[in-house]
Amino acid sequence: MREQWLIENVGIPIKYILTNDKKYIPEVLENSDVKYWLKKLKDRAENKDLSNIHGSHDYRYENIVKNCAVLGLSKEIPEFDENIRYILDFLHGHIQNKNIDRESLSFGKIYAYRDYETILACYLPSLGYQNDPAVKYITEKRVNIVYNFTRQKRYDIYIDGSKLKGVKKEWQPYVINPGLYADGNIALPSYHDYVLFAGMYKYLDKDSQDKIENIIEWTLSDGYLNLRRRYGYFYAEGGSYNAKAILITLRFDDCAEENIPSLLNTAYILSYFKTTQNSNWFNMTLAYLDDFQNADGIYKFPNNAITNVGENKKSKNYREILSTYWMHRINNTTIKYPL
Repeated sequence: MREQWLIENVGIPIKYILTNDKKYIPEVLENSDVKYWLKKLKDRAENKDLSNIHGSHDYRYENIVKNCAVLGLSKEIPEFDENIRYILDFLHGHIQNKNIDRESLSFGKIYAYRDYETILACYLPSLGYQNDPAVKYITEKRVNIVYNFTRQKRYDIYIDGSKLKGVKKEWQPYVINPGLYADGNIALPSYHDYVLFAGMYKYLDKDSQDKIENIIEWTLSDGYLNLRRRYGYFYAEGGSYNAKAILITLRFDDCAEENIPSLLNTAYILSYFKTTQNSNWFNMTLAYLDDFQNADGIYKFPNNAITNVGENKKSKNYREILSTYWMHRINNTTIKYPL
């Protein structure tokens, strides 16, 4: 009943996502939000632009590709596929470059693995590129690196920053142990790892899925919840600075109206994993969010910051549509829909 209500009331992008009916693709491409983000991607593709990878500005690769995924674009749509190909071409060459491995630790080396592997690849599985060799390689690499840390059930990730050169006083309690990224590969799971794992999960073998479940178990523990949201600061000597915050974690905000957008985002990404579905946190979060549905199962959250999916913001049902859509996705992720 909820899905039928959505199909009868939503705009074209959500209707295409819910039905997977290719007859809607021409109309999807005429949606103003789709045209906006596809133009952003096309501009980057024309220049083979690999700058400004990470961040939430509308010119950042990460934000552009995230919005393309949210709007239902994928490999099946030629207008999207032809403009994302330069990223795949870069990844194929990048993972063959063994010179990076031989470099000493620097922020450049950390970025080479984080920005130019994990972040570039993290949304690609949900866009239809789960079988690409580079995407499979990066996924396997990140699963094993992160699992080898989380299986230790450690949360002692900080060192005394006062003993390190060039670290600001206010940062000193939150310097992450360089042993967790000594070779440039960050052992701690990041937001982008969870996105990558969610998109790839159903395509992986049981061994890899079990490793991811261990990572999620570590993430949902009290030890993780007691860590700072951004983990802290990474340290590498040399250059104009020795310490910098570069890793974003998932947000486990308290159940409160102002936190609903981040709660939805975290619940949605983690809903792809069995450990999450059986966790107290997930069930408590769903119970809280269910308080905002009516007798017909239609949700209406008191916050307009919920991620839009090409809907007309002037629509009288705007909040009901987005609230109900994202709850429908959270409750059906592993059953029907890609990330």
